[in-house]
Formats: sequence, structure tokens, C-alpha cells
Amino acid sequence: MTGNLMYKYADDTYLVIPTSNVQSRKTELNHVVEWAHGNNLMLNRAKTVEIIFRDKKRKQQIPDPLTLPGIQRESQIKILGVTINKHLSISEHIPDVIGKCGQTM
Repeated sequence: MTGNLMYKYADDTYLVIPTSNVQSRKTELNHVVEWAHGNNLMLNRAKTVEIIFRDKKRKQQIPDPLTLPGIQRESQIKILGVTINKHLSISEHIPDVIGKCGQTM
């Protein structure tokens, strides 16, 4: 669907769907499953999660859509080793990096 984007990094796939296309989530997920099957791969549903990014400064909030069956909704995810929360902040990631730097020194 127009506006939806898919990013692949090694064996990770990120499907980005804007609010205007929220109704397409299930269809897009099925496309990923079909693509994987067509390439002799399988979607690991145990590792499949959904995150809804929100602008915490915006006063009017749109209600969250219903969860998809079998898909866990998270408030933060790790993308290429960086922890990002639902407000597009990496504040949870920084203490981890500082801690690891201190351990190696």
C-alpha cells in the first residue's frame, strides 16, 4: 500500500505503516509471510512485535488500533542493536552504552 515501507537488514525485517494505513497491518504482515515462504524462509512469530510510535508533545492522541492476533505490542524495540522507545527516543539505550564502555576500560 502507498506509504508503507519495508526495511530489511540481514535477517531482520521492519515494516513501517503510517497511521493513515493502519487498516493494512494484517494484509502487509501476510505479504511478509508470503514473501518469506516464497524465498524458502519462515516468519518467526515469536520474535514478531508491533510498536506504535507517538509524539508525546502532541495533545490530541489517536486511540491505538486493536492488537493483531499472535503479535505482541511493545513500548520499545531494538533496531540494529539500538533500543528505541515508542517516542522515538534512545534514552533507554544510553545507560547500556555507558555501562559497556565502563566495563571495557
